[in-house]
Amino acid sequence: MADLKSQTIYRALRERILSNDIEPGARLVLREIATQYESSDIPAREALRMLERDGLVETEPYRGARVTTLTAREVEETYFIRSHLESIATGLAAERLSEAALGELEVLMERMQEAVDAQDGPRFSDLNREFHETIVAACGNEMLRDLTMDIWSRHSGFQRVFRLVPKRLATSQAEHEGIMSALRARDAERASKLALWHKRSVGDTVGQLVDGA
Repeated sequence: MADLKSQTIYRALRERILSNDIEPGARLVLREIATQYESSDIPAREALRMLERDGLVETEPYRGARVTTLTAREVEETYFIRSHLESIATGLAAERLSEAALGELEVLMERMQEAVDAQDGPRFSDLNREFHETIVAACGNEMLRDLTMDIWSRHSGFQRVFRLVPKRLATSQAEHEGIMSALRARDAERASKLALWHKRSVGDTVGQLVDGA
């Protein structure tokens, strides 16, 4: 029961953080969270640990937990690494992607377009992650996959961009179309270049969001 409750609290707080309902830098008080979600301290504490693992919350000794504040330097460094890792992974995937995985990507493209049409940032954000994870999983290099997914997991806060900058949805979807075209053609060089440009483009938008905060 505690595990189920901690997951419920985790998902609720995660959505509130990503939608900026709880703003960067806000303090998260354990007892207040437990009271709000009608739980004991144990599942509330576990939920905070999961959020910290996602990079959405940071805990300081004797000061408790706060929502992570993104810095311009962190955005720049993270997207520099991500753009190159995902560029390599996407190029490899173009050569190794199975027909089944390609079919999964086609379905995800349709669902992302539906989210764009509905201006559903949270839905697009989740599908966007699944889209890129499917590509990276198909690269055939376990170390590259693990490194890329580790960075994704530790910097979930960047997903706020699809909630806070609605026009980014259509831009990202157009960039996805280019990547998909290269994957369908098994064009590794073009897929790699387009993935690099895509991540740099997203990084620029996130950077502007941080600068304007």
